[in-house]
Amino acid sequence: MVNVLLVGNGLHSNKRILPSLKKLEAVNSISIMDRNIEIEKQVTDTIKILPYGEVSQSESFYDLGIVATPPYNHLQSYEVIENICQRVLIEKPLTNNLHDVKAKSIKEDLNENKLIEALMYFHHPLWKKIINIIECSNIVEIDTKFSVPHLSKDSYRYSASKGGGSLFDQGIYPISFAQQLIKSNYEINSIETNSEEEFEVDLSGKISLNIDNKINFKGSWGLGCEYNNFVNLKDSDGSTYEIDFVYSKPDLTNSKILMTKDGSKKSIEIGIHDQFQNMYLDAINKNFSVFEYSNYNNLNLRYTLLEEVSETIKL
Repeated sequence: MVNVLLVGNGLHSNKRILPSLKKLEAVNSISIMDRNIEIEKQVTDTIKILPYGEVSQSESFYDLGIVATPPYNHLQSYEVIENICQRVLIEKPLTNNLHDVKAKSIKEDLNENKLIEALMYFHHPLWKKIINIIECSNIVEIDTKFSVPHLSKDSYRYSASKGGGSLFDQGIYPISFAQQLIKSNYEINSIETNSEEEFEVDLSGKISLNIDNKINFKGSWGLGCEYNNFVNLKDSDGSTYEIDFVYSKPDLTNSKILMTKDGSKKSIEIGIHDQFQNMYLDAINKNFSVFEYSNYNNLNLRYTLLEEVSETIKL
C-alpha cells in the first residue's frame, strides 16, 4: 500500500487523476497540496490538505508524488516535494526549456527514476501493439495528428508566461512518438508553426522527419482546431493500419486498429484500458523499464526536437 501526494487540484486532477487513483487498491492514502484555500470544499474528508510550498521536517513521506500544475510551475513544484517523495511523476511537459533538462541534478534524478516526465499513452496496451507492428513489419510511412478545439480562454494554455501554447501541450505527443522511433539518426525535412494575431502563444504546427533512413514521419498538432487524435501506418507492401484515440482516450474507449491488406479489412481489438491507472501502477510497482522513455537520453532527444520546432515560432 502506498501514500500519494498530488500537487495541484485543477480540472485535470479532478477529472482524470483523482478518479484513477481512487480505483487503485494499492493506494492507501491521497494528500493534495494546492494554493487554493477553498480546496477543502472540493475534496472528501478522507483526503489530507496541504498548503502549497509548506513542507516541514515532520511531514509524511510519500511513495509517489504527482505534479499536476501548469507547466511553468512543474520543476518548482518538484523542488518543493522532492525530499518527501520517493519518486515524482510530472505529466508532460517536464519543462518548456531545454536548458532545464540539461541541469546536472535533473539528469541524475531522471536516470535514477526519482523524476519522471509522464506520457500516459505509453502505458496503454495500444502503444505496445503499435510498436510491435512497426518492429515486425516494414513500415515506411507514419502520419499522426493530435489537435483539439479552443478551450476556455482563461486556460494557462493561452498564456506565454505560464508555459502555454500548442507545441508543449499537443505537439509533444507526435514528437514524443517520433523520438521513440529514432534508433540511430534522423533528418528534419520541414517544420511549420502557426499562431494568430490575438494570441500570445503558438496554435498549431507540423513536422516532417526521415527516421533511420527508413520511415517518412509526418506529425501535426493544433489548439483551436477540429479534434484529431490518430496514427496511420503504411507498410512497403501497401498494407495500412488506422488507429484512433492514440494519445488521449475518452472514458471506456474500446481501442482497436483497423488493418487493410490486399483489399481486405481486419479489426485488431485492444480493449478498454485506463492509461492513467496503468501509468500510476507502473510507478507504484517500479516497472521502470516502461518509463525508459523518460530517462535522460530519451528526454534530451525529445526536447532537442521540441527546441528545434520552438525556434520557428513567431509571435
